[in-house]
Amino acid sequence: MKHGLNVAIDGRALVGHRTGIGVHTAEISSRLLVDPPPLIATHAVIEDRSGIERCRFRVDPSPFGVLWQQARFARVVEEEQADVVWGPHTTLPLRLRRPAVVSIHDLTSITMPFLHKFRTLASFNLFVASSLDKAEAIAAVSRVVADETMRGFGIPSSRIHLVPNGVDDFFFENNDPSSLLPAGVPENYILYAGTLEPRKGVDVLLAAWERVADAPALVLCGDRGWGQQKVRRRIESHGSRIVRTGFVDRGVLRALMRQARLFVYPSRYEGFGLPPLEAMACGVPVVATRAGALPEVLGDAAVLVERDNAADLAVAMSRLLSDHAMRSELIVRGRERASRFRWQQSAELMTELLFQAAAK
Repeated sequence: MKHGLNVAIDGRALVGHRTGIGVHTAEISSRLLVDPPPLIATHAVIEDRSGIERCRFRVDPSPFGVLWQQARFARVVEEEQADVVWGPHTTLPLRLRRPAVVSIHDLTSITMPFLHKFRTLASFNLFVASSLDKAEAIAAVSRVVADETMRGFGIPSSRIHLVPNGVDDFFFENNDPSSLLPAGVPENYILYAGTLEPRKGVDVLLAAWERVADAPALVLCGDRGWGQQKVRRRIESHGSRIVRTGFVDRGVLRALMRQARLFVYPSRYEGFGLPPLEAMACGVPVVATRAGALPEVLGDAAVLVERDNAADLAVAMSRLLSDHAMRSELIVRGRERASRFRWQQSAELMTELLFQAAAK
């Protein structure tokens, strides 16, 4: 254990369901090698504190996360006498006077604004440039994101470090009873896990699934999301052949992954792509798109197709459902690939960045 570093963390991503950046924040916060334990500050109560119980918590209520960050978080950092700040959401308070490290997950709110809510655009786009300039170090989750950040903001490579997402040991374990599966999930199904929003390409998945002859049922696991009214009507038209589970905890998610015939991830862009990697750890073959960092992360352990191409996605799904030798090979490759990405290594990298930033 390292000592003598008081770390304050912007914990907004941990409010509500823990997805994406929230998982990244929790998994690294829980493993930071600092004493005292890191302080997670938020604008609202964190209901799910599983895995982060050792951390300290502070809530200064505010109706809007970005308002809290800009109006209150800098004062919290001073009041708590933090040595260094970690911004998992990339942005920092304009008035912050302490050294900081920020993580960057993608730049799609700038490069693909039509795939995001206005609230996201305002909270990220208005502050990202000043935050990257203010930070002592920038932690990118993939080489793709690092390169895009250097090109887009003219940042030298010496300021950007790779701190990828990881896969918890939990997903490699094999002890899920079928009773964990949500009601209505059949024995034979294809699985998608992620928020139902435009960036995730669920509309393409539906079009591809409808093309697959004798396709198993389709299970869609994740939050309701936004901007998918046509997709929801299309889902409802298939009745019980498509099951929507809503958000589930990771125990149920692991059970769903482990018992699926196939995991499909049709995203239009990913700065990393954690769900397909977790599916690989669970021993399920994966089909994904060549979008963003997915080829970098998944390597040759998944079948990759071009984004927005329902016909090619359908062919890949059909082949993996019928080719047992290919399925077996991808399962072996997938588990090996997933084992290369571990949260402990990511936390050690982040710990070093925080110590270096505090020393400047």
